[in-house]
Amino acid sequence: MRKLLPGIALVLAIAVPARIIQSLITVSGKEVVSAVAIAIVAGILIRNLAGRPEACQRGTDFAMRRILRLGIGLMGAQLSLAQVVQTGGSSILVVAICIVSALLVVRFISVKMGMSDALGTLLGIGTSICGVTAIVATAPVIEAKEEETSLAVATITVFGLLAVVVYPILGHLWGLSDTFFGTWAGTAVNDTSQVVATGLIYSQPAGEIATVVKLTRNLFMAPVIVGLSWLHFRRRRAAEPGAGGGHLKPGQAVPLFILGFLAMAVLNSLGVFPPEVRKAIQTVSQFLIVCALAGVGLETNVGAMRKIGFRPFYAGLCAAAFMAVVSFTLIRVVGIR
Repeated sequence: MRKLLPGIALVLAIAVPARIIQSLITVSGKEVVSAVAIAIVAGILIRNLAGRPEACQRGTDFAMRRILRLGIGLMGAQLSLAQVVQTGGSSILVVAICIVSALLVVRFISVKMGMSDALGTLLGIGTSICGVTAIVATAPVIEAKEEETSLAVATITVFGLLAVVVYPILGHLWGLSDTFFGTWAGTAVNDTSQVVATGLIYSQPAGEIATVVKLTRNLFMAPVIVGLSWLHFRRRRAAEPGAGGGHLKPGQAVPLFILGFLAMAVLNSLGVFPPEVRKAIQTVSQFLIVCALAGVGLETNVGAMRKIGFRPFYAGLCAAAFMAVVSFTLIRVVGIR
């Protein structure tokens, strides 16, 4: 616990002022500045201009991963199970088509650019499902090299962070509704933290919708990774009879915070939370997410991202553009407004 405290203190030093600034800047009684955006930008500036003390590393990583998941889990208390099912159900066709097409197209582009099959697969699954989490879960089952995993993580992180900035600008420019924008962000943006940030920067309702859609998308991680593991095992056995393959752990396939989110939605549907308790849970959830995204900013090393190289960068650019265009088009076709 003592090793976590310096990083958590640094995260709080960013998150508390961010929330205060958000509450102070209002137009007609409505908050117009996002604490999430302030926290991410402040974290990135501190990391890359002043440097993050080594003693803070464990705490910021804890915030980025554990605190974010807790915040997302508590967010479920603001929704009913019917809302979750309706939102997730209306987007499931869009999500499924995007996942399959992104896996095939991104892998094809990556291999055509001269990258390894493993790196192309990691970029494809990182783009289509769950960003860094999906990459880290898939790497061992397809026996990817450490360098390939690092390149995929860096590439996905770069374009996910760009999405956090670009998507809200485009959404306001085009006058997208909260439902449309939340579905678009939840379907097309890479990592869970980046999806939550993108949605909440746009609006609170868009953030909630984006989170539901993203968690629906995350559920595809189990069958997709199991399928990739099976394909890799067959190829390996054909090339080297008697060879084994990687194994997928249950916790990697189905992140537990998804179950927590659903559990809170069920409890809310049953009327367990009085209005004042729901309000308190919402406040805590929002603050935890701001803390977590301050951690994301503090973990963003711009200098390290410069080392990605041109081929993974161009593949990541193609992947990000493909997901943005295809998901946007499918949402229009399906009729989500």
